[in-house]
Amino acid sequence: MILNKTYYQTLRDKFQNVQTLSIDSLDNSVDLSVKMILEHYRKNEFLHINFQNAKESILLVAQQLFIEFANDIYLNHIDFPKLIVGKTILRDERKYADGKRKDYLLRSVAGNKYILFDKKNSVEIKKSYDELLKNFTPIEQGVQQKTITNYTKYFEELNGGKQREFTPTSFEMKSVFISKKPLWDSLGIKNKIPSTYFPNPREESHLTETRSIPALSDCMIYFTPKYEVCYQQLLQKREKIKTIVIFDTEADKLNQIMQDQLKYKFNVIVLSNSNAPTKSELIPCWNWFNEELEIIDAL
Repeated sequence: MILNKTYYQTLRDKFQNVQTLSIDSLDNSVDLSVKMILEHYRKNEFLHINFQNAKESILLVAQQLFIEFANDIYLNHIDFPKLIVGKTILRDERKYADGKRKDYLLRSVAGNKYILFDKKNSVEIKKSYDELLKNFTPIEQGVQQKTITNYTKYFEELNGGKQREFTPTSFEMKSVFISKKPLWDSLGIKNKIPSTYFPNPREESHLTETRSIPALSDCMIYFTPKYEVCYQQLLQKREKIKTIVIFDTEADKLNQIMQDQLKYKFNVIVLSNSNAPTKSELIPCWNWFNEELEIIDAL
């Protein structure tokens, strides 16, 4: 292999204008890989990036993509919340003199008015749908206000202080990471990003889903160790999926995934860590050699 430093500098320059979220300082090779993926992601194009014996690098790429893809959902795929009479709890986000937040049950709908009931204080109020969107947040009962604030503040800071007109709690599209549980466990920031882990019922004792923000019933990103679970729990139930990331697992399912892609129209990103990666002829593959990574990181 002939390695040319100028070639790799030119490659970095090619992707230098790809916008990313500045979270932490990343190695040049990780930063470049993230930018290559985002370039394809934003064009809804497939891409497979393989590392060779570089577990830390592939993990850092996946962690950054988690933030990037979630922020895309936050900016571009918010849905109106689903309000269910007799079940939906709405928190009044307006500030009062006592500093306390009030939670209301959606009791009924009369014409264009939503009837809310505060059981604690036996108070009933009427609001329009627009008022609900701007001043109330659908939550699970008993949640602390700090949980919601941490979520909204995190995305406001990611986007230069930009605020939404209402707190996003429902999303029309999601992305999915097919990955073993250690990736989910490594995501310390997930308590600020609505995400859900579906276990593999054949291998894990904990059979129910885990939500990173239990206060919210919906999420931006799903995680599951098996594509079969993704297919049964999401695709077959008509959940709209924007991108599926295959993270160093389920390589033998690539052909099946690409067949399903024709029907469900999701994008596919593959990250692998192998000396001999399994490839799909439908997905362009960029295969990093360790010697290349060393040159790029030294630039």
